[in-house]
Amino acid sequence: MDLILGAGLAGLSAARILTASGRPYRILEREAEIGGLCRSIRRDGFVFDLTGHLLHLRTDRVREALDPLIREKCTPIDRKSFVYSKGVFTDFPFQANTHGLPPEVIRDCLLGFLAVHGKAPGKDADLSFRQWILKVFGSGIAEHFMIPFNEKLWCADLETLSSEWVSWSIPQPTLEEVVNGAVGIPNRRLGYNSRFFYPRNAGIDHLPKFLARPVDQISLDTTVTGVDLDRRVVTTGDGSRFEYRNLINTLPLGKFLEMSRGLPEEFREVRKGFRSVQVINLNLGVERESIFSGHWIYFPEKQIPFYRVGFPANFTDRAVPRGCSSLYIEFSRPSGAGFDRQEMLDTARRALEATGILRSDDRICLVEWVHIDPAYVLHDPFRRERLPRIFKFLERQGVLSAGRFGTWGYGSMEDAIREGTEASEKICAPVAAGVRA
Repeated sequence: MDLILGAGLAGLSAARILTASGRPYRILEREAEIGGLCRSIRRDGFVFDLTGHLLHLRTDRVREALDPLIREKCTPIDRKSFVYSKGVFTDFPFQANTHGLPPEVIRDCLLGFLAVHGKAPGKDADLSFRQWILKVFGSGIAEHFMIPFNEKLWCADLETLSSEWVSWSIPQPTLEEVVNGAVGIPNRRLGYNSRFFYPRNAGIDHLPKFLARPVDQISLDTTVTGVDLDRRVVTTGDGSRFEYRNLINTLPLGKFLEMSRGLPEEFREVRKGFRSVQVINLNLGVERESIFSGHWIYFPEKQIPFYRVGFPANFTDRAVPRGCSSLYIEFSRPSGAGFDRQEMLDTARRALEATGILRSDDRICLVEWVHIDPAYVLHDPFRRERLPRIFKFLERQGVLSAGRFGTWGYGSMEDAIREGTEASEKICAPVAAGVRA
């Protein structure tokens, strides 16, 4: 039997392939429901996802696989997002939409970009994230948005982070687009998320439910407590033992290594060097319609305590009761760091009123918290240097890794689906290296 650890998007996608191939398998999932972080909360007519989850499709293969879901349940939406800085809202992405900012800020951004234009660094793995920002965007865009926003999101000195993950996720405009954005000429379709899909009936959990349609071998409420790599046996919290031929891991890599027996000495302490941030997601229901016209807003400045706010009712009106609006507010903290919910709620309310998103007389009728740890993986030289050796060893033991946390990387929902699919295809291939057909 093949085992899959975790019933998120990667695990469910892997199971679909194994189901189609006729191979015996089982998914072990700690939670009482499928989906991983791709789940939804329904309270008093409000629908919240576990932070903002929007479906962006960059590859034909995943688009084709999800075509029935998209046609049956989803709406295509053109992005309408903003950046709030210097007391004004500007269009996202900042680097191609500086019109409306103070003149000296626009000047800094234009001159800085001109100074580095035509000197793109290419794929230099040794560049730090901070160096990459300065070389690609110049000092002005770096100072006024890129560095402060990313320091807030990653809770780290950007000089300590590597830049190999940025190519698909951060829009890199042309000179013409930067100039257009400075003088107020709209730039269309910049970035991977300029158009996305979202379920009409609200709730990103429609996606894992779709992926799970053919999947029937799932054990919920099952916590994995140990993995014997030599004997190829997984144990769970209730004392059950599962022998496996091949294993697909989507659990956080450090946690998987911690519970695994049969690791080489060099890998036993590696997990302590993997870094990530946690996200505290504050969801608010508000008794007023149309509190903001966009889909989400980025906040780079330190005086605003959160890094992003989104508006589910602008994805679909079925996300809120009639006459109401809602917000998801995202705070980033180092993994494991403590936080005070009441303080976060109070400071968030003050900041939302200061920016004009909320009014002082707005009544908040619902408060819902979601705590995600780990939430985002920090790419750094430690990770980059050690992962290839870890994955090579695990594959020799019949273990393949998939998903954001299994591969310990920065990825989208589409990436998780693709990685889960490819892991199972490798198992099913007759000459897959390191796995048993």
